[in-house]
Amino acid sequence: MKRTQIYITEDQDNRLAQLAGDERISKAEAIRRILDRALDTGNPEAEAHAVIQSTAGICADYPGWLEWQRALRGRSAAERLRAAGL
Repeated sequence: MKRTQIYITEDQDNRLAQLAGDERISKAEAIRRILDRALDTGNPEAEAHAVIQSTAGICADYPGWLEWQRALRGRSAAERLRAAGL
């Protein structure tokens, strides 16, 4: 890793701080990620991991498959057959 200094505007610094805060990373890491994307030098495995980490749990409150299917279809086939006396 090589250390460097750059000058950025107040607006860039504010937006960088917001981005870093949202992603819970340092401003330096945010800058490295921005540069990787711009220079197309990113690590695909690390990028995939970051996507997984940033989206993990976003559907935690969603219903499970069977619950969703029942809500969509109504009663199950077995319930409909029992109701029909079969």
